[in-house]
Amino acid sequence: MSIFLNHRSLIFVLIGLAASATSTAVTTASSVRELTASGRGILPAGMAKDGSTIEREFTFNAHARPDGKVEGMGMLYNPAEGENAQPYVLQIDISCMNVVGDVIFFGGTTHRTTDPNLADAVYFSAQDNGEDKDKMSRVYFFDDDPNTTGDPQLCKANQPGDFALEPILSGDISVGD
Repeated sequence: MSIFLNHRSLIFVLIGLAASATSTAVTTASSVRELTASGRGILPAGMAKDGSTIEREFTFNAHARPDGKVEGMGMLYNPAEGENAQPYVLQIDISCMNVVGDVIFFGGTTHRTTDPNLADAVYFSAQDNGEDKDKMSRVYFFDDDPNTTGDPQLCKANQPGDFALEPILSGDISVGD
């Protein structure tokens, strides 16, 4: 399973995002509100040789202040994706949040990674379903071209369906004012 979009796929997503840039984002002047989102989720990352499920863990914590500034961090640990049998680790500085219905989208920049080829703008989404299973998306990078750098603020134009949400195996997502 790939953890990033290929260049062509992301271009189509970004064209759609640009066309819908008038969406209600947490940081637009007309809808600025204080918001906190945090969570931990486990998603399957493949099968081990013994037949057990390899689990990838993602945690995040972000806060949108009333002035529109977003601060936060995310951490992905994936034992199935690493080079030379080393786990893949990604640390993200979150700087964008966008709430659409019951889905929250995040954008940020790579702070630290064990794969220097994956050092670009990073996007993901989450859904707090209360007592039901919460959902998360995989992590997506702006593109696979090392000559370009994406803008984390593109998350403001994300809409439900842009990133597939998967029920987490365990963990909890919390979104609140």
